[in-house]
Amino acid sequence: MSRFIVMMVAVMVAAANALAQDIAGQTEEKQDSIALSINDTIALSDVEVVTMRQLVKTLDDRLSYNVQADPEARTSTVLDMLRKVPLVSVDGEDNVRVNGGGSFKIYKNGHPDPALSSNPREVLRAMPASVIKRIEVITEPGARYDAEGATAILNIVTIDGVRIEGVNGTVSASINTFGSPNASAYVAARVGKFTLGTTAFYQKQAHRQFAGEDETWTTYKDTGTTMYNRYRNEQPAWVYNLSLNASLEIDSLNLITASFGGYRYGLDIYGDSHIEYHDAAGQLMTSYDNPFNLPQYGFMSWNGRADWEHRTSRKDEVLTASYMFSTTGQQEEQYDSLINLVNPPFDYTAYSKWGKERFIEHTWQLDYQLPLWGHHLLEVGGKYILRLNKSHNRMQYNSAAELDTDTRFKHDMHVGAAYASWRYQVGDITLRGGLRYEYSHFRASYPNGDGEPFGRDLHDLVPSASVHWQLSPFNSLRLSWATSLNRPGIQYLNPAVRRYTTTIEYGNPHLSSARNNMLSINFQHTGNRLTVNVKPTLTITNNLIGTYRTVQDGIVHLTNSNDCRYLMAGVGGFVQWMMTSKTTFYMNGELCYKRYRSPSQDLTNSGWGGNLYAQLTQQLPWQLRATATCMWYEIGHDLRHVYGYSTMPYPTIMLGLSRSFLKDNRLTVKLTANSILHKCEVSKGYITQGDYVNHGVGHFNQRNVQLSVSYAFGSSNTRVKQTERTVENDDLVGGLRNGN
Repeated sequence: MSRFIVMMVAVMVAAANALAQDIAGQTEEKQDSIALSINDTIALSDVEVVTMRQLVKTLDDRLSYNVQADPEARTSTVLDMLRKVPLVSVDGEDNVRVNGGGSFKIYKNGHPDPALSSNPREVLRAMPASVIKRIEVITEPGARYDAEGATAILNIVTIDGVRIEGVNGTVSASINTFGSPNASAYVAARVGKFTLGTTAFYQKQAHRQFAGEDETWTTYKDTGTTMYNRYRNEQPAWVYNLSLNASLEIDSLNLITASFGGYRYGLDIYGDSHIEYHDAAGQLMTSYDNPFNLPQYGFMSWNGRADWEHRTSRKDEVLTASYMFSTTGQQEEQYDSLINLVNPPFDYTAYSKWGKERFIEHTWQLDYQLPLWGHHLLEVGGKYILRLNKSHNRMQYNSAAELDTDTRFKHDMHVGAAYASWRYQVGDITLRGGLRYEYSHFRASYPNGDGEPFGRDLHDLVPSASVHWQLSPFNSLRLSWATSLNRPGIQYLNPAVRRYTTTIEYGNPHLSSARNNMLSINFQHTGNRLTVNVKPTLTITNNLIGTYRTVQDGIVHLTNSNDCRYLMAGVGGFVQWMMTSKTTFYMNGELCYKRYRSPSQDLTNSGWGGNLYAQLTQQLPWQLRATATCMWYEIGHDLRHVYGYSTMPYPTIMLGLSRSFLKDNRLTVKLTANSILHKCEVSKGYITQGDYVNHGVGHFNQRNVQLSVSYAFGSSNTRVKQTERTVENDDLVGGLRNGN
C-alpha cells in the first residue's frame, strides 16, 4: 500500500507541474487561437506545433472516452479499452467495476443490450474495439433512466452517423501462446436511404488460459475445527456474437431503426478438490477428494428492438416510440464424485446438479423532448415493462435420496414508470433536475407446490439533480446528486436449496429493493499536452443486498439479505500527458474507503483500497510504436462484503510493439507480452469475522504472448444511423442479466 501511495504522489506531483505549465501556456494564447485535435506534429514554416488527440471529455451528464482516438483500439478488445476509461476498473479475473462497485449496467448506443449485461466478462474480452466510437460513463443516471438496477451506466457507442454510399468494414484476428484464437468482422453498407451493418466475433478460450489453483484455510469459531481445501480447475470455453443493425431514413423528419443480436457462451469446467478437517487439537477428523465436471454449461442472450423517431420543424423537438424484446437463459449440469474417503460426515459418494433458468422481457417506451422558452429543455416519457422469469433446479445424491431436491420457481414483474426532466443552460452553466415515479408489482409462485405464492406492490419516487460549469475553454466542473434502486432478481430470490459437502446455498424470496444515494464532484482540465480528470464520490446505501453467511453443524449456509449498510468515499483520477512529441503517458486509477455494517450481526468491516492502470507509449523509428503497461488490480484492502477483503501483492507488467502498413495504415500488426515478471497471478482473500475466519491464496495462469492483426477495407464511411432515444432498461441484481 505504501508503494502505491508513493507512486501516486510522484505521478501527481509531476502531473501537477505539467498542469501548471499547461495552464500558463494557455493563458498566453490569443482568444481566437485554434486548438488542434490530432496526435501529430505539423510544420508551419519554421514553427512546430505539437498537440495530442483528446481521449476524455466531460459533458453535463456523463464522461466520454474517445476509443477511435486511441491507437491501441485497432488491435485491442473492448475490455482492454475499459482499463483506460476513467472511473472504470477491471480486475485480474476480468470483472468490471464502475466507481468501485459492481452495480452498473451496460448499454449499447444509448439503450440496454441484454447480450452485454448478461455476461459482460466473456463478451467484452472478445468484442473488437475497432468498431467502437466511444465509451460513456454515466455515473449519476438522471430521471430519464430507470431507477432500478444500477448506480452507473456504461454506454458503448459503436461507429455511426456518417451516411454516404458504399461499403466498408474491418476484420481482425489474434492468437496467444495458450492457443486461444479470436476473430471478428464488421461490415456496413448503404443503398439509397437504407443502411445495414453487421458485427460478428468468435473467441475460443483454451483450457490452459484460466487454469488455476486455490488453497484456503478455514477455522470455525464454535468448535475450533479447521478445514483445508486445495482446489484446481481448467475452463475451456467459447463465445460467439452476431448483431444486425438497420436504419431507414424516410425523410428529413422521420427515421426508423431496428436491430437484432445476441450471443451464445459455452463452458466446460473440470478439476478436483482435496479437503481435510482437523479438530481443535490438530488431529485429522476426515478427508476426501472431490473430482468434478461441468460439461454442459451454456448461456445465451438474444434481443431485438425497433424505434421510430419523429422530428418537427421546431429545432430539438423529438418524439420517439420504442419496443424491445429480449430473452436470456442458462442451463448447467454438474457432476461430483467423492473418493478416498476417511471418516466422511455424509452418506453419499456422488451427487449431481442440474439447473435451467429463463428470462423474457417486453418493453414499450415513449419519449418526448420539447424546447421551451429561452434556454430551457423539457424531457418527459413513460414506460411499461413485463418481465417473466422461471427456473428449475434439481440436486440428486447417489445413496441419500432423502436429500434430493426438485424446485420450480416462477417470478413475474410488471413495472410502470413516468419521468420528467428539465435542463436549463445559461452562459457556461448547465442545470439539470428530474423526478421519476416507478410502480412495480411482482408475484412469485412455486408450480410444484413447494411454497405459498406471494406478491408485493412498490411505489418509488427517484429524484436527481446536477450542475455543470464550464469554467473556461480548458476547465470544467460538475456537481451531481442521484438516487437509484436495486431490485432483487430471480437468482437472489429463488429458494432452491443447493447442498454441497461444505456449503448449502439458497435464495431469499423476501428480499426488498435497496436504495442508493450518490454525491460526486468532477473536475476536468483539457489542454494541448495534458488532460486531468479528478472525481471525488460519496455513496451511501442503508439496505444493501448482500451475502449472508452462517455456520450450522459445520456447514456454511449462504443466502442473501438486506441487512447491510454501505458507505464508499473515494476519488478516481485519469491523466493523459504528452511528455514529448513522441512520448505519451496514461494513468487511470482510484483510491477509496469502504465500510460495510450489519446491525443484526453486530459486524463492521472497513478499509482502504484501490487500483491502478498506467501506460507509457513511445514512437520509435520505422513507424514502430512501443507500449509498457502496469496494471495493479487490487491494492490494499478490496472490500466486497462485511466479512473480509481481498488483495493482490504485486502488479502485472505488459510490453507491446505494433506497426501499421499499407495506404491509410489499413493493416495493423501488434505483438504483446503479458505478465512478463510473474508466470501466475496471485490473489489473496481473507474472511476476518463472522461465524468463521478464512484465508486463501489463488494462482491462475497469466503469462503469454499474443499476436494481433487488423485490416480495414472499403472507401466510404458508411455507418448505421441511430435514433437519439430508445428503450433503456436497467437490470436487476442477482438475475440472469448481471453477469452471474
